[in-house]
Amino acid sequence: MKKIFPVLQFLNVPNGITTLGLIFGIIACYFLIHGNLQGALICMSFSLLMDLFDGFFAYKLHQQTEFGQYVDSLVDFFICCIIPIWVIYIFVGSHPFLIVMLAFYCICGLWRLAYYNLMDSKGYFVGLPVPGALLLVTMALWLVVRYNAPNAVLYAVLLLAGFLMISAVPLKKYGFWQKAMWLVGCLFLILIIVS
Repeated sequence: MKKIFPVLQFLNVPNGITTLGLIFGIIACYFLIHGNLQGALICMSFSLLMDLFDGFFAYKLHQQTEFGQYVDSLVDFFICCIIPIWVIYIFVGSHPFLIVMLAFYCICGLWRLAYYNLMDSKGYFVGLPVPGALLLVTMALWLVVRYNAPNAVLYAVLLLAGFLMISAVPLKKYGFWQKAMWLVGCLFLILIIVS
């Protein structure tokens, strides 16, 4: 079978989990088409959980591969950069300044992912990982859509998240900041579900 479909040689637990994250992203798109922000954000949250688990299992099972790193980055770009732009267009609008902010955020996410694939991280992230940026942006979006916060809040967070992604700030993998981010993410997911 692998002779006919050589890509199957990379089929393992972490890559399967990454692919499951992509499937949750596709389901989020379905909810977006039907104007269901809550459903879309819940699916995006599950995609982020898959992003956490794929890295964990790749490390624990000694299945870290260059292929897996690229697949993870492609899925991260779709989930953390492309889908948020679509969500914001649908639920906030397409004002010219907002389009500029979204383009900036997306470009920073793309460059951050490409840069991460080139570097030898040695236990650290350089700059805010895109899932962390997505968490900041979705929290700001929820404030704007659900609680009528001014759009300026979203603009500021898009700008901040973009700069943090391409910054030289070192963040230890599986350190306090990452555990805090996942705790905040889980609490935010609960808030979305019960709202």
